[in-house]
Amino acid sequence: MPSTTRLYHEHPTLTEFEARVLRSEPGDDGSLHVVLDQTAFYPTGGGQPHDIGYLQDAPVLDVWENGEEVVHRIDGTELPEAVSARVDWDRRVDHRQQHTGQHILSRAFELVLKASTIGFHLGSEKCTIDLDQLDLSPQKIIEVEDLANRIVTEDHEVRQSWHKDVSELPESIRKSFEAEGDIRLISIGEFDVNPCCGTHCERSGQVGLIKVLKLEKNKNGTRVEFVCGRRALQDYRARHEELGSVARDLTTDALDVRNRVEALRSEHKETRSRLEKADKELRQLLTQAWAEEARKESSSMLVKELDASRQSWMSPLA
Repeated sequence: MPSTTRLYHEHPTLTEFEARVLRSEPGDDGSLHVVLDQTAFYPTGGGQPHDIGYLQDAPVLDVWENGEEVVHRIDGTELPEAVSARVDWDRRVDHRQQHTGQHILSRAFELVLKASTIGFHLGSEKCTIDLDQLDLSPQKIIEVEDLANRIVTEDHEVRQSWHKDVSELPESIRKSFEAEGDIRLISIGEFDVNPCCGTHCERSGQVGLIKVLKLEKNKNGTRVEFVCGRRALQDYRARHEELGSVARDLTTDALDVRNRVEALRSEHKETRSRLEKADKELRQLLTQAWAEEARKESSSMLVKELDASRQSWMSPLA
């Protein structure tokens, strides 16, 4: 089986390249599966989705590894033997920010809480890491965020190194594992070193803001939802606009929304109490009036026809 040279490891900023088609075959859905002699398209793996882009003018829909080959699924039926390729740079930048940010965040959780990362998923909108601990306090999460973002602003170099086997790995490696063949390590300054096959930033400063969004229990640990870089800006912008809209409706400042809502709750509770008291007094007056009406008619029974809403309102007297 022919092998594909992975350009994305040695040249992570490469977006345009030339390649030769080694083989191609039709897919079940009318697409074409193409193997190139070299590629800058990252295949799905290690929690990171594949790159997209174009081979000639045909959109690249999916990329995966098949042994030593990298297979590209394209929206087309044929290609020339020599092709020009373009990788979607915006998607590559986003994935680099999220993945490098995950390495930084995972190391921060390990240092602050001694919590190890046992899973990672890079989604289209949010990212998650799974930790082996429960009951993480809000204050500790703030400490983790502060440490992670300090590493970003210190702008450490992000380096890759290759090792022949596990015996060559440094003691500072964050995750122990068993593997055969070449092992790729990603180091972020002296802060973190971890095996990884994904695409990464060249410096930690390129990650941008790292923000934890949500924690939830996941089996015997905690799932942490987070975003980095452009996604963090987009998330902040959406929340800022929503909060601003609510603040305008409440005629208050955005940072005073909580106090305004608490005041409205208190007013609502007081108004509800007064209304319930008035309802009770009104029902009593109504029953007294009906009793007087029955007395005047010298009757022991008085029949009144009530609509459904009035029946519900009078039910406390039943």
